[in-house]
Amino acid sequence: MIVKKLIAYFLTPFYLLSFGLVLLIFQPLQWLAFNLLGYRAQQWLVYRLNWGLMRCIHVMGGRLDFRLDKERIPANKPLIFAANHQSMNDIPAMIWFLRQYRPLFIAKKELSKGIPSISYNYKCGGAIGINRKDSVQARQAIEALGQRVAHSGESVCIFPEGTRSRDGQLKAFQPGGIKTLLQAIPNAVIIPIHIQNSWKLVQDGFWPVPIGIRLRWQMLEPIDCTSLTGEEAVAQLESQMQAASALVNHNN
Repeated sequence: MIVKKLIAYFLTPFYLLSFGLVLLIFQPLQWLAFNLLGYRAQQWLVYRLNWGLMRCIHVMGGRLDFRLDKERIPANKPLIFAANHQSMNDIPAMIWFLRQYRPLFIAKKELSKGIPSISYNYKCGGAIGINRKDSVQARQAIEALGQRVAHSGESVCIFPEGTRSRDGQLKAFQPGGIKTLLQAIPNAVIIPIHIQNSWKLVQDGFWPVPIGIRLRWQMLEPIDCTSLTGEEAVAQLESQMQAASALVNHNN
């Protein structure tokens, strides 16, 4: 254990440096792509940006396991990808592996400034910014997102816990976001994605970042919301997530 900790202290600066460099490099590239070639070119770069961010974990000997059963994902309905939330490391893999579904994220407004590449994409890439202290603004923004997705062929990514779980334990779901989306896209299919071990990367506040962590994203059973109320859809989603979390805790 002591040896692993020492290795983690040694490698952490290289991990943080690589992560930061990826963000810095893609900032001007995004600007050029958006201003010269438009939104689609900028988004193509965003997918590569997140591939780079995702792969930085290999510096720490980490592994990635993203299990998505595309055969069970309908091609002709609006999609809501709903995942538990443990750290910032949840998002790059979701953006990369879900890129064919053109995911749009519901994100807190604090991400709109001060973070290279991330803040630029927040402003230009279609992320929906919400003020968690202003429920009216948040609801209106989510309504607008639902209306956009209903006609654009894009999808939504949402974290129904509302905030990160810092110990890996599933928090109670906040139903408002999904219920608001379903008012605009009542025929949507929710694709639950259960995330494991992401919280472990930040349990010591990035100093050090532990080595050898295996991050997992596991798709669960899709939920067709056509004949469900918002409450019923959220209840089914939460039940699946609780069962997946209980299985992980049992195996650990």
